[in-house]
Amino acid sequence: MKSELRSGLTLLLAAAIWGFAMAAQRQASLYLSPFTFNACRFTIGAAAMLPLLLWQRKGGEPLIERRDILPGVLMGLALALASLMQQSAVGEAGAGKAGFLTALYVVLVPVLSIFLKKSTRLTTWLSLLLALPALYLLCVPAGERFSLAPWDLILLMSAFVWSIQILLTDHFARDHRPLRLCLVQFLVAGALDWVFALTMERPAGKSMLLALWPILYCGVFSTGVGYLLQTIGQKGCRPAFAALILSLESVFCVIAGALLLGEKMDTRGYIGCALMLCAVVLAQAGSLIGNRREDRHV
Repeated sequence: MKSELRSGLTLLLAAAIWGFAMAAQRQASLYLSPFTFNACRFTIGAAAMLPLLLWQRKGGEPLIERRDILPGVLMGLALALASLMQQSAVGEAGAGKAGFLTALYVVLVPVLSIFLKKSTRLTTWLSLLLALPALYLLCVPAGERFSLAPWDLILLMSAFVWSIQILLTDHFARDHRPLRLCLVQFLVAGALDWVFALTMERPAGKSMLLALWPILYCGVFSTGVGYLLQTIGQKGCRPAFAALILSLESVFCVIAGALLLGEKMDTRGYIGCALMLCAVVLAQAGSLIGNRREDRHV
């Protein structure tokens, strides 16, 4: 029990780091274009990952094996696209709202799993029903017709791509070392972002200096430390329980937006956040209960 509590607290810290990263991403959007910011972020993240890989390496084995490249590339492509859409929209949507709209991936993952011939529980569909009114309250101002602002639509699309990235990770991590896959996907995403940043955005050194702290936070802490904490935490608890704790990232997004950026929502927005959080918790709680029932039959 103490071990599971320790693991849960470790995952909670990871969720807090990722939640506060959304505020850093919005701050960086004031100075850097999306490709440039993500290029810097993933390059630093890959560099932060290297000491851990070197520490884990046994004997003279390579850091990356040939069999890790294709899975890492596929994961990196999904990561690059999802991150691009999220970073493009966070400046207009705000850290708190962006965090909760992105959290829709927790509901979408089990829904998309149907196409992989995996069973879907009733709680999944109930969580989706909760998410729909939550999205309406978050995206549509009071008294206006149903419509989505461009940045809201981009964030919803990013949640879909995040879902694909998570499913790819879940599929490949079974037969590959997670840290190797993570390094490859960071290198792929960073390389793609640098190509577009240098050809389309032409980043200035002054802008990078102005956004230095957000870049370092997202690169070192959100990417490097956050992933390390997730890896350590998940060793001592069930995957569904881990996902439930990590889904609290959206709550920390709202806290970070309020404390660091002075963001505020109206009552309608906070109700939407509460419904979305309930949908996220229900989606993961259903998986947790299902796993316990399966264990009893073993």
